[in-house]
Amino acid sequence: MNIVSGTLVGVVQKGDLVFVESFEAWYDREHDRMVATLLLTTGSPDLAAESVDEACSRALERWSRVVSMESPTGWVYRVALNHARRIARRKTMEERLTRKLVPGPDLPASASEIWELVRGLSARQRQVIMLRHVADLPEAEIAGILGISRGTVSSTLHDAHQRLGRLLGDETEF
Repeated sequence: MNIVSGTLVGVVQKGDLVFVESFEAWYDREHDRMVATLLLTTGSPDLAAESVDEACSRALERWSRVVSMESPTGWVYRVALNHARRIARRKTMEERLTRKLVPGPDLPASASEIWELVRGLSARQRQVIMLRHVADLPEAEIAGILGISRGTVSSTLHDAHQRLGRLLGDETEF
């Protein structure tokens, strides 16, 4: 049974009525930021939007469980990143099999400058940089999303900052 009241929804969990954030309120707050983060991670507006939409549809199906997680947004990021990886793997396989040349992503002007810089990073570095600086997630949450240790997140961030600094011609230590 669900009782809707504004941005809160009453759900029964373990026999108790608990009020949690509605999916719609969460979606309105988080969707655009998640798409922007995945856009900067993947370089593809279509892949970013598709991955976030797929992850959000999965979250909606399980909202009563997802909303009770420590970080619903972290769970959705993880699902979206996994979906994007699956799509990218399939695309790579198709390209190998068909030997087609695929043009680079057609990014909006504001994202293309940033993408030019992060393009030189490894996939993991791009993911960690975007989750930390665009999604504004803490290292521990990034570790959970990517399924790696917090120390790996920290060292990956450090390496990515160093690489970006070199690309910018900046010798400042991060």
